[in-house]
Amino acid sequence: MMTFYRSGEPGVACVDLDSCPVLTQDAVWIDLFEPSQEEEKTIEAALGFEVPTREEMQKIEISSRLYRENDILFMTATILNKADTSHPKSSAVTFILAPRQLVTVRYADPAPFQNFRKRIEASGKQYDSPGKVFEGLIDAIVERLAEILERVGSALDSVSLEVFTPPTTPSGGKPQRHDFDKILRRVGRCSDLISKARESLVSLRRLLLFFNETPKPELHMKTVLNDLTSLSDHASFLSTKVNFLLDATLGLINIEQNGIIKIVSVAAVVFLPPTLVASVYGMNFDVMPELKWVLGYPFAVFLMISTAVLPYVFFKRKGWL
Repeated sequence: MMTFYRSGEPGVACVDLDSCPVLTQDAVWIDLFEPSQEEEKTIEAALGFEVPTREEMQKIEISSRLYRENDILFMTATILNKADTSHPKSSAVTFILAPRQLVTVRYADPAPFQNFRKRIEASGKQYDSPGKVFEGLIDAIVERLAEILERVGSALDSVSLEVFTPPTTPSGGKPQRHDFDKILRRVGRCSDLISKARESLVSLRRLLLFFNETPKPELHMKTVLNDLTSLSDHASFLSTKVNFLLDATLGLINIEQNGIIKIVSVAAVVFLPPTLVASVYGMNFDVMPELKWVLGYPFAVFLMISTAVLPYVFFKRKGWL
């Protein structure tokens, strides 16, 4: 689908250029969402420059993502998409900044594009040039990344409070244990979001460094570049916090497992002496003279109970139970 935006007017979606041929040259921003080969060829013929294909947008070489042809800038960045879902993704978006138009090519619909479309339709008069539209889009993307990192930071604070708070004991009930499986999944989701956000931040930083090398870089873009550096530092801090929480959670799991193994080991030692006594008397019933006494059987039972109680008392005094 092709959407054309003129200064101060809402966007017009066109299936082909025959339905809105005037908007091609007058549009300040042309947004190509999942364009077909026919739409790409039509736009290329109308504007006079080639539009990168989906395969070309996926390349990771800097020379394939950031280059200049005459006075037209071709810039491709990786944008975080579907951050609010359980399966966040990263998608490539190409910005083609020409003297008269900004053309964006994308095969996903990230939230910053949705927000910016509402903004430009509400107050489109301030976006009267391709450069200003480009600035607005970059601002919306950076704002979205900052929002995601803030949300991840809050989620990590919640996980940290849950991990390091002792299990609560309801009145008259059993202690509620931590659900470490759920905690690990939450930490893993935060880690995934941070890694994809850092990928997007690095990609945008390279894009702006390339853009600022133009003869007349916008001063505002230098400010955004500083914001990206700060957000990258914050993402690194959050990544360190994720690793700390992961190590702490795994450590608590090991402590809990060691406690269970200790109880099983102590129980085995407690029941080993009475088991030995019962085995000796049971296998040698005919030759054990004390079992022929009147109180022989109670004596054997008392001996088994005593050999179980004495180790239990010893372990209790040592604090091993």
